[in-house]
Amino acid sequence: MNKSEVISALQELGQKPKKGLGQNFLIDNNILEKIVVASEIKKGDRIMEIGPGLGMLTNALILSGSSVTYIEKDKILAQRLSMEKLKGTEGVCADAAKLDYSKVMGRASWKFVSNLPYAITSIALRNALYTKNPPMILVALIQKEVADRIMEPIRSNKVSLLGLMCNLACSKIEIVARVSKNSFFPPPKVESAIIKMWVMDNKVRQKKWGIDGERIMQFAKRGFAHPRKLVQRNLDINNNDWQKAANDLGFKIKSRAEDITIEQWASLTKLFQKK
Repeated sequence: MNKSEVISALQELGQKPKKGLGQNFLIDNNILEKIVVASEIKKGDRIMEIGPGLGMLTNALILSGSSVTYIEKDKILAQRLSMEKLKGTEGVCADAAKLDYSKVMGRASWKFVSNLPYAITSIALRNALYTKNPPMILVALIQKEVADRIMEPIRSNKVSLLGLMCNLACSKIEIVARVSKNSFFPPPKVESAIIKMWVMDNKVRQKKWGIDGERIMQFAKRGFAHPRKLVQRNLDINNNDWQKAANDLGFKIKSRAEDITIEQWASLTKLFQKK
């Protein structure tokens, strides 16, 4: 759909884009194609899509040979998609931030492909990456700023809590393309990016880090609670134990949370979470 077609479709429904639901409709077919190509779709692939809106990406995924389970919070748009009866789709009218994705997708392999509403980007990524049966591949159109934070551990060795969350769960992450705000209607205030993640299953993560990723995240949340404070203070660890950990793991005693690498966070969790 182009801009005029999106406007016409919304007018037929008596609707306008809802800012509260992050409704910025993709109107650039080149970006749509990049998302589909990045998703490495094979015939029979099972896809979860969050926030399908008017179904532009949904249709492209179906044409590529996949089946799509879409989650749409907007009741009117969910009803419109349901009435279209797109072959190979199954719809759930619900808040994607509150769903257990493994219950929706079951035990078989699946992929996560979405133009994510900005308001739920972090929680949707967390729900997908840390569900019992995570997707094989995750491709999402998200804010450029958020994509850059996810890539920080790879590019600069600086770690945000979001970057830690994603990199603990994935064997590889890359930004596929930058996306102009003009690729949407209405245009958002910020630039966007397509990010792709190769997701490890939970057994592989456990073997790689030597500890469950959820435990690392729970521990790290304490360390990031006050980002400008020294991480030792946030974690409330005594000087002797902290100095020994710093010497053994190779970080500075006066480090902030962002200075601790992913590997060091895993080691610190094993050392101190039980204390």
